[in-house]
Parts: sequence; C-alpha cells; structure tokens
Amino acid sequence: MVRARTHSLGQHAIRLFVATMASVLLEGCAHDVVLPDEVIAQPTCGDGVTDANEECDVTSPGCIDCQVQPEWTCTQSGCSPLCIDGVVGTGADCEDPHRDTACDLTGFWAVRETSYLRDQVFGTVQVSSNWYLYEISQSGNAFAITSELDCGVHVTGSATIDYPPATKRGVIWLNPEDGTDPTRGQRQGTSTPSPGGCDVTLQPWYFARGVTTAYIPATFSNDEPLADLMPMPTVADPINSNLFPAGATDPTTLGVPGIGTLVSGLVPGLRYSAQRTTTSFATTSSVESAALTLVVPGSFDVNENVLRVTECGVACSLLTTLAVPAVDLPPHETLQFLGKTLGSARVAPIVVAAPRVDIDLDLQTCSNIEAFLPHDATVPGEAQ
Repeated sequence: MVRARTHSLGQHAIRLFVATMASVLLEGCAHDVVLPDEVIAQPTCGDGVTDANEECDVTSPGCIDCQVQPEWTCTQSGCSPLCIDGVVGTGADCEDPHRDTACDLTGFWAVRETSYLRDQVFGTVQVSSNWYLYEISQSGNAFAITSELDCGVHVTGSATIDYPPATKRGVIWLNPEDGTDPTRGQRQGTSTPSPGGCDVTLQPWYFARGVTTAYIPATFSNDEPLADLMPMPTVADPINSNLFPAGATDPTTLGVPGIGTLVSGLVPGLRYSAQRTTTSFATTSSVESAALTLVVPGSFDVNENVLRVTECGVACSLLTTLAVPAVDLPPHETLQFLGKTLGSARVAPIVVAAPRVDIDLDLQTCSNIEAFLPHDATVPGEAQ
C-alpha cells in the first residue's frame, strides 16, 4: 500500500510541474509579435514578363502557357510563324517571308555572280553565271565565309559555254575563300545597318584556274589590277601545239594544260585556257533589311590565254578569240538565303552534306544550286 501511494504522489507532482511550466511559457509569450511568413513572388504566365522558367509571355498563338510553339519564334513584342530555320513571315501561311535577322547574314547562301562580256568576233554581249555555295558567319557588322564551293559556269550569247564534268570536279575545291588556304586567308565582308536597309560589301578576291597561284597576288588587300600582274602562260599555236607551258596546271587531270570549257553553238569545240579573275562587291544603295535575296553590284576582270583547242572542226581559229569584260555593264552578285543550319528542312534539299568532305556530294550540291538559282540571260538595256 505504501508503494502504490508513493507512485500516485509522483505522478501528481509531474502533472503539477508541467502545468506550471506551461503557464510560465504562455505568460512569457504574451507580448511577442507573430510575423507573417515571407511571401515569395511566383512566376506568373500572362503578366507580360518573360520569367526564368518561361520561353515567352505574350498574347499570341505562338506562345501557349508561356512556351514557344513549334514553327514559331517569339520576342518581347510578339510572335511570328517560322518558315523554318531562320525565315519568318506573317499570317498562318507565313506570308511575306524574310530572314529573322536584319543585317546579320549568318547561314547558308546560294550565290550567282553575273558578269557581261563582249564577243570580239561577233560583237555581241555574252552573259556569264558563276555559281558558289557560301556559308557565312557574322559577328557585329563583320562577316566571313566559313565554307564555300566553286560550282561552275554557264555562258550564253553568241556561244554557249559550260564546264564539262572533268572541269567541274577539278575546280570545285580550287580558290578556297573559307581560310583553308593559309596564304589566301578567309574572305571577309561587312553588312551594316543603314537608313535604307543594309550596306553590304565583299572584299576583292582573286581566282586562278588552269594556272598556279603565282599568277595572283600574294595578298589580296591591295586590290591590284590584273594588268599589273605577271604575264600569263601562253602558246603560239593553241590549235596544233602539244606544249605544256610553264605555270600552267591541269585541273581536269586529262594531261592538257589549262581549264577546259565546252563551247557549243555556231563554233563548237573544247577549249583549254589559263585564266585568272578578280571580283569585289559593294552596295551603292542599301539592300532590303532581312531580305531572302540580296543583289549586290560590283566589279569583275579577267585575263585568259587559250592554250589548247580540240574537237573544233574547220572553225578552230574562232575558238582562240576570247570575249572581254563589257565595261559598260557592271556585274552583280545575287545571294539567295537557304537557311542557318546544315541538315535543316530548308538547307538539306540543296546542301546535301558538309562542304569539302566528299567531292561527289559537293558536286550534287552544286547541281542543286544551279537549279535553285538558274542562269539569267537578260542583258541590261536590251528589249526582252
């Protein structure tokens, strides 16, 4: 009995102690101020502010739940439907397509250089197209050509002139403008915002075809006239000669000096020549900002000597006379934007592979470029 009573008294003491401590604690907290929990602002979709976890925050079918929808591009001011890979437009059908940058030319371009020559036999104007692939990388107002292909030539007028297959293969990787030849460097240009759109320039460049690079300047920065350079290789009788003059090359690997061109029309035949050209381009008035097609006027000059003529029948001598640049008809360069990235839906149908890796794939790319940006035989000033 004594043990049970002692236990009961102990429990009573514990309860009394707990009650006393609770009273003391309550009395101590009587004058405390309870502060509200800190409220942290949460990102809100629809408030017009693009927060860290939001891709966009504008009212547009291209921005749903603050996420950019496929085939749309968005800025703080609105969204536009993508025409794919660097091209945007307006409306559901991507009307008025244009590049998504104003004067930045970054991306792949199909290029056609159009020049005009006068035939010294018939006195008529010949129109020449030279095609290229350019990949351009721009930073600020300056750009550089980062990959490039020389895709061939087509001339119309008193005669039709083309590269035969062996020549196309022989020149496609010549005269690199992408910096792979350290002595040439990388072709540079500028595309600068202006009140009328964009002012575009492309620095002077020299091309050697069928001759060694000794016949072009060691540096291109001085813009030397071709007439001031060392004389080109020559032969006295291209019709009957079997000479291979010093300085000539054989890009077609057929054992014939010079670059081969196939001439058809009134006087057909194969003509092999030593050739060097120079071009430069600059806007005299601004091109349209963000345009898919740029047309930039420029200058062009050519030195050419015929080294061999074959398959020409009785009129061989006519193939030894070459056309000269028509100084009253300045050339121009047409650049057609393809897209920004290799393998994209816009670029892949034209550029089938990374340039300068597989020559057969590059030849297919060049064929695509010629079809995409076809020869324009129009002679300025002539009635069509």
